Amino acid sequence: MFFVVCAFIALMYSCASQSAIQGGPKDEKPPTLLNSKPINKSLNFNEKKIALNFDEFLQLKSVQQKFVMSPPIKENPQIINKGKSVIISFKDSLLPNTTYNLNFSDAIADLNEGNSINDFHFCFSTGSVIDSLMISGKVLNAITLKPEKNMFVMLYTDTLDSTPIKQVPYYIGKTNDNGDFKIENIKKGRYKIFALQDGNSNMLFDLPSEIIAFSDTIIVPTVTTKINVNDSITKINVNDSTTIIDVNDSIKNDSIKEILKKIIYKPDSINLFAFEEDRAKQFVKKVSRSYKNKCMLQFNRKGFGNATVDGITTKNFLTEKNKTLDSLTLWLIDSLDYLKDTITFQLKYFKKDSLNKIFEVTEPVSFVYNVNAQKVQQPSKLNVITNFTNKQVVNSNIDIILRFSNPVLNLTNNDIIVEEAKDSVYSVILPDITHDSLSPCIFHLSYLWKDEMNYRIKIEKNKIHDIYNLTCDSLVKSFKTYSADNYSAVSFSITGKENFYVFQIVDLIGNVVQTFNGNLPLIKKFTQLNPGKFRLKAFSDNNKNGECDTGFYLEHKLPEKIYLYPEEINLRSNWEIDIKWEIKD
Repeated sequence: MFFVVCAFIALMYSCASQSAIQGGPKDEKPPTLLNSKPINKSLNFNEKKIALNFDEFLQLKSVQQKFVMSPPIKENPQIINKGKSVIISFKDSLLPNTTYNLNFSDAIADLNEGNSINDFHFCFSTGSVIDSLMISGKVLNAITLKPEKNMFVMLYTDTLDSTPIKQVPYYIGKTNDNGDFKIENIKKGRYKIFALQDGNSNMLFDLPSEIIAFSDTIIVPTVTTKINVNDSITKINVNDSTTIIDVNDSIKNDSIKEILKKIIYKPDSINLFAFEEDRAKQFVKKVSRSYKNKCMLQFNRKGFGNATVDGITTKNFLTEKNKTLDSLTLWLIDSLDYLKDTITFQLKYFKKDSLNKIFEVTEPVSFVYNVNAQKVQQPSKLNVITNFTNKQVVNSNIDIILRFSNPVLNLTNNDIIVEEAKDSVYSVILPDITHDSLSPCIFHLSYLWKDEMNYRIKIEKNKIHDIYNLTCDSLVKSFKTYSADNYSAVSFSITGKENFYVFQIVDLIGNVVQTFNGNLPLIKKFTQLNPGKFRLKAFSDNNKNGECDTGFYLEHKLPEKIYLYPEEINLRSNWEIDIKWEIKD
């Protein structure tokens, strides 16, 4: 017994003192397909299952999202992982004489390290021929020009406009993270191409919010075999769909050095630009009357045109709009009106119908003021704010803005004092003062502000009156302009396809610093830009409305094309640079 116990202890000690197993280099190799049943590119396929057998244990990564079968069938096949195999089971019947392509993208990976097989696909034919044509391209966001990933790219044999709305595609592919797509095993023919971010998983463009991309060009897939014969005497380039090279007596067999055969599938660089149609219906989203003299109306979206109001229970009011035309403020003037509980107006604004046509509608809108329910204190003073902070250093091309809290009918140089000083001695200047075109509360002060100069704006107490006879407190605010050597200068020389373009210099956050437009070729120079890093952006403004309009599929209207200058523009103080840019489609 003693010997047994000793032997047991010795065995335990030897086990405990063993060294840890040292791992080899990390496995970075993806699984390899050993065989399949049936084999890849099988003809006359009539099975219900496909088994793909690999050399190591597997996992499936988001296979339901990544797997694409082309042509699609009504009910997707069931895909399961069994050890080292992937089993595909078809629940739906397959079309006769059709080549099917099963694209797994990178969904098949090894179990331990997760190494994926990139672009793994398997094909078979229910007929006697494997269709072998192929197309490829890229889908970009029309606004940002960034790749659109996981977007279906679809081909239709029926080229009518209504086809993507009514029919599922005949062939289908999917974009990867770089926006690239490839559709393989296509038969000879003419196809409509359409891309869709499918919001309800039915492969139909039937939701107004679905992101789409399309081309009016009919896709005709082709294949070309290019053979280069290089020898010491000559070089032969042959482009044909069926090419036979006969090396005759003029080119001796022993002189041939190399025969290169390349198969080229076209089109191979289709560019599609994805966008969302502007089909949101316009309606009045909110009406409010927090002050008895102020009625506010807000639409759900940017306006299609100028909304107007006619008074029903009052005629005495001023209208304030914003730049995007999605809100209206109605300032009641007569005290008999703004003391009423309810004020009603006749509102006229614009909507779009289902065919994207603009039409005008008229409807009454009422504003109710309940003094007992109001929690907002009615202001007793007129307030004013400026578009600069006190003692701020600004660009000398600034447009000074004064915004009052209530409408002011008139403002002159008798109401405010504007002064300038090189050192500390101020002298009065007389800027041009203009009312804002959209708001009765805003005034613009325009002047040739000098570089490296001190400016001061003074308003005396009770000097300015609004339409309710409220006055503002005294105000003194100053600003200073930069010196001339602070500014950067840039000259643009822009060429390319003749069209009318809008150009925007934007900072890295996306704020528009300068805008200019014109037909190409175009030369433009700016001499008073603040230093910093910027981008140059352009869009083709086909209707010259100053806006980058989205597309509308049924009108064959593509989104207005956006272009980005490929390099960042670094502007430095007291420095001038020249930018040459050729805009290419």
